[in-house]
Amino acid sequence: MLEKNSALGAVLKSGSRDGAGGQHGLRVGEAKGWKLVQVAAFPGTIVGLEGALRPLLRAELPVRVGQATAIGARRLLKIGPEQFWIITLDDEDIAPDLQCVVMPTLGSVTALSHSRTCLWIDGPRSREVLETGIALDLHPEVFRQNFFGLTGLHHTPITVYRSDESRYELYVLRTFAVWAWEWLIDAALPFGYEIVETG
Repeated sequence: MLEKNSALGAVLKSGSRDGAGGQHGLRVGEAKGWKLVQVAAFPGTIVGLEGALRPLLRAELPVRVGQATAIGARRLLKIGPEQFWIITLDDEDIAPDLQCVVMPTLGSVTALSHSRTCLWIDGPRSREVLETGIALDLHPEVFRQNFFGLTGLHHTPITVYRSDESRYELYVLRTFAVWAWEWLIDAALPFGYEIVETG
């Protein structure tokens, strides 16, 4: 079994920084201990795919793109008209079970954990930080908890997921993880931040 290593390596050890008033108004870090699987239907098979997944997931799939459903530690995201992300804790290997119920005539199952890095930011000013570089309407009445959006950060695709009141998770391709991290802590600098190595 190949071990998943962090794409960020030593940059997480760069240290916390004080804000303009000497405060640490934000917490930032890399989320670890998760797995990501994408499930996609073929044209005309979405109803069958949903029926096949329902008993395994013990839940209905989200009906709206940009909407996530949280079931315990598991999250279901509808990322396209016929595409879903399933995020689980690292100790739940759901991919083999998905491959058993998603017949080749219904759709595809693709493990994406090793292709993505998840950064996170938490704190009362986290929305302001993200708004400096992300073209999404993050107003709390629009971008509510368990909502997400696919957007661009200086031409780099990034999925932003609001997982809690003031916590946002940023799923980015591993290739751009260091660059996205450097942007995030640079944008957070005016408010001060604490780097949390686990979370």
